[in-house]
Amino acid sequence: MTGKRSHDDDANTETRRGLLRAAAGATVAGAASTAGCLAVSTPASVSAQYEVSGNVAHFVGPGWLADNRDDVVVLDARGAEQFRRERIYGARHVPFDAIAARESTDGGAVPDADAIAAAFGEIGVAPDDDVLVYGASVGSRVTRVAFALAAVGHEGAVNVLNGGVSGWNGRLGTGSRDRVAATDYDPDPAPSTWVDREWLAERVGTFNGDGPGLVDTRVPEAYLAAAGSDALNDDHDRHGHLPGAVDVHWVGNVSGRRMTDPGRLVRLYEVEAELDRDETVVVYGDDNVDPTSTWLTLKAIGFEDVRLYDGGFGEWANVDGDRGRYPVETATNVVVETEGSVGGGDGGGDFSCTG
Repeated sequence: MTGKRSHDDDANTETRRGLLRAAAGATVAGAASTAGCLAVSTPASVSAQYEVSGNVAHFVGPGWLADNRDDVVVLDARGAEQFRRERIYGARHVPFDAIAARESTDGGAVPDADAIAAAFGEIGVAPDDDVLVYGASVGSRVTRVAFALAAVGHEGAVNVLNGGVSGWNGRLGTGSRDRVAATDYDPDPAPSTWVDREWLAERVGTFNGDGPGLVDTRVPEAYLAAAGSDALNDDHDRHGHLPGAVDVHWVGNVSGRRMTDPGRLVRLYEVEAELDRDETVVVYGDDNVDPTSTWLTLKAIGFEDVRLYDGGFGEWANVDGDRGRYPVETATNVVVETEGSVGGGDGGGDFSCTG
């Protein structure tokens, strides 16, 4: 595959890359310096390992939240039972099904801005609120909430908590949530955050060449249409991927409960996947939740124009009518290997000295 990046990157791009790589080292060093002895883990040291420094957007650590707690609306993206059992004090539970809602248009499925805005309004979020989203980790439920806010044109800042609730050592709440007065959320849809099926169909044959970057965020077995694989969705009429797409499984963005080392992410997407941070990049998956992890990760490391195909491969593979306009490819494959794991448990650390 031939990328569009020039070997003569400008000085600003090089500076951004340097800052990101420096931030990765600083974060690791900072976390390592917090423990008093090798066998001790305290709430403070657990919290410290999730701090974020350097030129990384949208991801913040527990220290940032402690400093800004009174100035942000905190949203919990986990399931209702997890929320009731334990949550950051004062957090509001996100109605997840509503913020993943889609509507059908002549061009294909797109985010349902009215339904999404109504869901945020129901929990008292106003368009100009600064928002902090957290979950059990920085997995795709969290990033879908961030995307949904962007899709309805949210005016306030949107950040996500690195490490999730396990890294928070501040006040916690339990039980049923306190009622928050609903507000009217008048959406200002931002079509620049997504593309539809027809937008993609018009550009088939140009992806990752003369046109936009295109990233398939599914597991390689689904991308490759591996015969007999459990990764193949039985509901799909066709298997494979959009022509020209490069496969980078979204789990590579996450290391346990935190974002992957920023320097590693820069290498993964700019060097190995050969994406151009200054050009449009589209991400898609089987649905419209998991690929939002890649959407936010690319924005966090400085990509200028990142968009989600909200209809996903499920829409593309099962489209009615002339399927020649919506081809599925299996012969040409570019898979970028990733390493990652998503921590989903709610347990904290061991807060005693054991040796």
